[in-house]
Amino acid sequence: MMKIRKCTQDDIPSIIKIESLSFKYPYPSIVFYNYIGQNFYVAELDSKVVGYAIGDVKRHLIVSIAVHPDYRRKGIGKALMNTILKNMHDYAILQVRVSNKEAIKFYKKLGFIEKELLKSYYIDGEDAILMFKSLD
Repeated sequence: MMKIRKCTQDDIPSIIKIESLSFKYPYPSIVFYNYIGQNFYVAELDSKVVGYAIGDVKRHLIVSIAVHPDYRRKGIGKALMNTILKNMHDYAILQVRVSNKEAIKFYKKLGFIEKELLKSYYIDGEDAILMFKSLD
């Protein structure tokens, strides 16, 4: 049975592993430590952290979301996103690589719309799509 709960410091090593499996340029661990106690949740299956999501309430920003590759397409990402979006107000934004077609499709299913193309947004020069969702 999946459980969504607040992230703790003890979860960070598992999150760093998921991050490195999910992204070409993973966030450094300090990013995760900085969000502990905020709108930062993990998904747990059989006492194992299998995904996480961070929403920066003040900036209306989905900072990051990832699910371990072995556990994708099981509703974990959706449950995490729904949890962090409940704690946000008015609207939410996120940036996603133009090449990440699966993530774009996922965000659209959650009601995000493509708002703007951000040229050379990423460190490797790839463009990003700024996506927006109204939370009224």
